[in-house]
Amino acid sequence: MVTVLRRLLRYPLKHKKELIISVVTSAASAIAGMFAPLVARQAINLVASFRWEEVPLYAALFIILAIIQGSISFVQSVETRKLAELVSFDLRVELYRKLQELSLTYLYKQGTGRLVARVTGDVEQVKGFFRFTFAGFMGGFVLLIFSLGAMLSMSVDLTLISLLILTPLPFLIRRIAKKVRFHFERAREDYAKMTTVLQETLVAMIPIRAVGASDYMFKRFFGHNASYAKHLISVGKLRATIWPTLNFIVNMAVLVVFWYGGMKVISGALSVGDVAAFSMYVGMISWPITSLGFLTVIMERARVAASRVFEVLDAKSDVEEHPNAVPLVVKEGRVKFDDVWFSYDGKTWVLQGLSLEIAPGEIVAITGPPGSGKSTLAMLLIRLADPKKGRILIDGQDIRYVTLESLRRQVTVVHQDVYLFPDTIRNNIAYARPDASMDEVVWAAKLAHIHDFIVGLPKGYNTEIGERGVTLSGGQRQRLALARALLADPKIVVLDDTTSEVDAETERAIYEALTKH
Repeated sequence: MVTVLRRLLRYPLKHKKELIISVVTSAASAIAGMFAPLVARQAINLVASFRWEEVPLYAALFIILAIIQGSISFVQSVETRKLAELVSFDLRVELYRKLQELSLTYLYKQGTGRLVARVTGDVEQVKGFFRFTFAGFMGGFVLLIFSLGAMLSMSVDLTLISLLILTPLPFLIRRIAKKVRFHFERAREDYAKMTTVLQETLVAMIPIRAVGASDYMFKRFFGHNASYAKHLISVGKLRATIWPTLNFIVNMAVLVVFWYGGMKVISGALSVGDVAAFSMYVGMISWPITSLGFLTVIMERARVAASRVFEVLDAKSDVEEHPNAVPLVVKEGRVKFDDVWFSYDGKTWVLQGLSLEIAPGEIVAITGPPGSGKSTLAMLLIRLADPKKGRILIDGQDIRYVTLESLRRQVTVVHQDVYLFPDTIRNNIAYARPDASMDEVVWAAKLAHIHDFIVGLPKGYNTEIGERGVTLSGGQRQRLALARALLADPKIVVLDDTTSEVDAETERAIYEALTKH
């Protein structure tokens, strides 16, 4: 636990300005608040002794203290929020970059819903921990120390009695908060599953309807949604017990202060103002004491969330760039698979001792039944995975010793599973090169034999297409994906069943254009 929290604390240390302001303003706000009961004590004692002429001075001082505390609290709230947001921003950026680097095998094993939960929900838990610590607990702790000092200076026995009544607060809150955490964790799991089902449904709506699986998907979604709602309702019930419990105990402490303090006033040991100040201090220190219970639970939730985040950040990719990697130089474009062996699970071989050489300018068609390793070849060529044995060479260069950026810039794979973004046709084609000129976009579209279709649309290249290009036919989506790949001007192009939904004449024209290019 200590190791995870220590690592987590490195993130706010990156933002020293916001951290220092948050800490200083938290302490300053607490100190300003601590003086308010002392001013009130003096004012009440003046009233009790009928010295009315001095009361306005203390009333003005009380108002000034309230304004000062409010101003400091405003700055503290803003800077604390900024600090928490900056920490969560850093974590999300690190996670996104890491996910871009991790192997497909890892991503598939983890699942979309779980990884989305790491970037969103778990990071939010960490952010909540920092907000609570710097905004609530830290200032409250300072307030507790100074307030106890002021209370002890007035009456030791009344201070001890008040603390005795307030002592159960953190233990009761911790007990309730642990149950809240349990239901929150279950709700988060259900939320991740529900999100996964929703994403699967939206992405695969056509096949789901085609095979009549709508009811099955609805039942899956309904089950996770019902469980999610049930756990959050339980959280609501538990939270509803916290504040009445807190108010009851605090009111009991105030009642004892008035009773026991009143007896002290009668005996002359305390003044009326002392009792009034004591009652204010009891209300003020109740939150810091209570927050100890909250902090332990919030800290534990943040630790669990952070450990899951660090688990992703520390994950080792199956494909890592060599420390001494050099840029790939493609002069001819000769591709060679030299005794390549590959397995996804380490048990079943997909490729066994494959040796293949493709000469520059040569078009080679690789056929075989589903699962025979055709797409695996394309994946290995751009190092989405590495062979377990053997090597792959491009113009005599082992691709394991070239930079990933130069490899994937010069070798392009257009997959059979085409993904188009809900954007304009122009932006979809220029996705990898957003700075490409319109002439270059048109050139790539012509090469992929999709230009004539595009200009026939009312808005041409500015036509918006739906999620995954749902407004286009399968062949049109494939040709748009091909145009996107060609715009990058690669030296080697691999078509992974990319023209399966294109008519024979268009397919032949595409191959002829690629050969000439």
